[in-house]
Amino acid sequence: MRSLKGPVMVLLAFFALAPGAAWGGNAANFVLYNHHTADEGEKEIMLMNDFGQNFDGRRYAAQMVEFEYGVTDRWTTEFMTEGQATFGEGGYHLTGWRWENRYRLFEYGTPLNPVIYVEWEDLSPGTKYLMEVSGREDAEEKKKARPRERILETRLVLGQDITDRLDVAFNWINESDLDTGVTDFGYAAGLNYKLTKRPNHVRHIEEEHGFHPEIRLGIELFGALGDSNKGITANSNLTAHYLGVNAMYHLTQRSMVKFGGAIGLTNVSQDLVRFAFGYEF
Repeated sequence: MRSLKGPVMVLLAFFALAPGAAWGGNAANFVLYNHHTADEGEKEIMLMNDFGQNFDGRRYAAQMVEFEYGVTDRWTTEFMTEGQATFGEGGYHLTGWRWENRYRLFEYGTPLNPVIYVEWEDLSPGTKYLMEVSGREDAEEKKKARPRERILETRLVLGQDITDRLDVAFNWINESDLDTGVTDFGYAAGLNYKLTKRPNHVRHIEEEHGFHPEIRLGIELFGALGDSNKGITANSNLTAHYLGVNAMYHLTQRSMVKFGGAIGLTNVSQDLVRFAFGYEF
């Protein structure tokens, strides 16, 4: 994976220095969720991609397709499918699906506005798209009734709008294996910052003549904290931690692209190049 360090660092430097309408949920980030939820009736489809390398040196590409729907202004539901192709493994493999729900408890403007996140996961052990990180490397192997992973993931999402350009968030992550009864713990923290701010007269012009593109920067720190069997640990040899820098660019009022990268901060974490395309309708 260290062979990807150069390209990833170039990407991170570009997004950190680039001059510059946020969507709910991740906004510019890939792992961190903020407190914003979709508007009622809003629909979005997104294709997300990870490009990385296993510790044995084989490169892979992992994808997730997400469909999001705003049930109400506070309740957002998403259905996701994922798959991956690894060099030398022969072909593309569908690896599972997820059903996610997020509910914002209070109106916008509430300090540290909490969102309750619940997700059902049905995944094969070969899945590779990095949507969260949890657990520990020395976790005890427990006998399972089936080869697939049936996980109930919950998060407490705390978010705050600092200004109309900047919001910050923290996620506490729990992943409970329904076969073994063990819960893995993780976290994510970071921010989204709107690099360009449209003045009021531009917004008025947009209403009559079209959309003004915007760029948003995302920075996220995320990683694992241990499990309910062996406990919480700060040992960097046992837990994976990452720093990600990402950017989101609105091509039109309904379409956007996200680019980014994640640097592995410990010996048990990887480096990733990440890309996504989304359309709202």
